[in-house]
Order: sequence, then structure tokens, then C-alpha cells
Amino acid sequence: MANLKHYKAVKGLIFYQNKVLILEKEDFVGGKYEIPGGRKAISEESDEEALKREVREEVGLEIKVERLLNTWSLDLPEKGIHLDGKTYLCKAYADKVKLSEEHIS
Repeated sequence: MANLKHYKAVKGLIFYQNKVLILEKEDFVGGKYEIPGGRKAISEESDEEALKREVREEVGLEIKVERLLNTWSLDLPEKGIHLDGKTYLCKAYADKVKLSEEHIS
């Protein structure tokens, strides 16, 4: 759709020991659960910088970005946006999650 605003997004599949982090969100368009991440704030921000910032904001964790897992595109006409995204494999240094207000568990 030509009228959608285009954004770049990053997501992290985050492991710590034998655990993976999945978040629950009440108003998530894709369903009930998601992995941490979000839109890049500025075009000069690297994927790694954006993902580390988003993870700190959403769950209070410091991570190491290991490698790119996949790329994806998503139209959200109800929000007027199109996302071009990348999902990265990440490792957390701890499992002390501090949820932001945008997630319920």
C-alpha cells in the first residue's frame, strides 16, 4: 500500500542458558506473544544499537547480538505503517527481566 509509512524494525530471539524470552502483550497486532524489539529510532542507528536499546527499554537486559536469523516485511494498514524487519539471535548476560509498561508478562 502506497499510503503506509515505512519503518525499519529489529527483533531479538534472546537466549539465556536453556531459556528463551517470550513476552505477552495485550494489544499486539500479531497475536498475544512476541519477542523483544521495535522500530529503529533514527536512520543512523545500526541494527545492533537499535536492538540493544529496545531490549533495555522493554525488559531491562543487556544482550550480545550473535547473528541475523531472518528478514521480514509486514503491512499494518490499521496503524498506517509498513515494517521491514530483521530478527537476530541474541544471548543475554542474565535473566533478571524488568518489564516495561507495554508488556503484561
